[in-house]
Amino acid sequence: MSAIFDRLEPQVREALESEQFDRLREMLAEQHPADIADVLERLDPDQQYQVFQFIDPDYQPEVLDHLGGRATRDLLARLPVELVGDLLDQLPMDDAVEILTEDVPELQDQLLAAMEAEDAAEVQRLLQYPPHSAGLLMTEQYVHVRSDMTASETLHYLRQVDDEVETVHDLYVLAEQKKLIGVFSLRELLRQPPEAHIESFMETDVVTVSPETDQEIVARTVAHYDFLAIPVVDDNQIMLGIITVDDIIDVLTEENTEDMLRFGGVETGGVDQPYFTVPLFHVLRSRFGWLLLLMVADTLTGTVLRLFDAQLAAVVQLSFYIPLLIGTGGNTGSQTVSTIIRGLAVRDIRFGDIFRVIRRELLSGLVLGIALSIVAVIRSFTWDGDIEIALVVGISIIAICTWSNVIGSVIPLVANRVGIDPAIVSAPMISTLVDATGLFIYLSIAGSILATRLS
Repeated sequence: MSAIFDRLEPQVREALESEQFDRLREMLAEQHPADIADVLERLDPDQQYQVFQFIDPDYQPEVLDHLGGRATRDLLARLPVELVGDLLDQLPMDDAVEILTEDVPELQDQLLAAMEAEDAAEVQRLLQYPPHSAGLLMTEQYVHVRSDMTASETLHYLRQVDDEVETVHDLYVLAEQKKLIGVFSLRELLRQPPEAHIESFMETDVVTVSPETDQEIVARTVAHYDFLAIPVVDDNQIMLGIITVDDIIDVLTEENTEDMLRFGGVETGGVDQPYFTVPLFHVLRSRFGWLLLLMVADTLTGTVLRLFDAQLAAVVQLSFYIPLLIGTGGNTGSQTVSTIIRGLAVRDIRFGDIFRVIRRELLSGLVLGIALSIVAVIRSFTWDGDIEIALVVGISIIAICTWSNVIGSVIPLVANRVGIDPAIVSAPMISTLVDATGLFIYLSIAGSILATRLS
């Protein structure tokens, strides 16, 4: 994909600048819609609109489906409402819902009016579900059969399936009033003799989700069972639709991007769009809040230094090891936070495991601290030839590593328990807290061991 994209973007720009529109049309006709969408996202809004006119109308809906949110907003703001309505009609309805709710909510009523009545009605049914729920991800286009049909009848039926059906990998068995009673795969169907009835080989223990289920839980469920689609049912097991794996991949990408940004102390809300499409002011605003908070938190470190200024003045060598100690503590805490957040995300760890986690991290912090302290003591003694200073540094390393591991494990668990995304408790914040507390630990140990020098 990278090689294709690297060639395609300059060729598109050159064709636009030289007004070789026939060449541009021919070039775009040979490309995959996803590659065209990647190029569009790097163009300015006027160029996006211009290039979109030269895309084969049969491929325009697919290109639109692959565009990021900001590019979609810019493009739809320039296209005639009637054309946009026609494009949405050709998209899977769950993708149309995503565009109407996340990309152009201000145009929702206009675009629904421009869509075909049947498609608009399906979209409005999906819009009744909460944001980020399974209901907004599902499509009502799926293959369903009766349990009394034979394998031969089912294969004949599949040849007549509507083109709008997203997948035929899994086939759902419905009873009266669309109640879900079983499921089987196309592979299983092909293995059966023509006269075999579906009820004899269908799977009746069906994993489902409700339309109100959070999309992240849906994604974890699909990943856990390696499904290509999952059915959505109401409280009475009435089949409402399915969620396909392509939508699950989008959810996982979105969630991972969000966690990564928050872990770096960056507010989400647009900054997960392609790098060059996000206005600089939006980037600055998304980063300023966290940086300001961390800067204020960093004043704790200065407060600790002021508290122990007499000890530092009396034994100047102590200040030489401050970067080593707080850096080690911050790195240890960040590693622990990363491990715990990952465990929470994949459900390896729950709040009920907090004491097991603390014991584990306490032990690992102690062992890591002892190993690192040996190196630190040797280094310190080599520098200063002072066994007391070396002892202070060694003991401090052990204490700080142990403390960093504990605090780095407890804070995400508590945050998750009270309903705060643990990724918000990011590595920079943990590092800042560990800096101040680690410095306090170091200088307190120094005060105890070097008491005679400091008196």
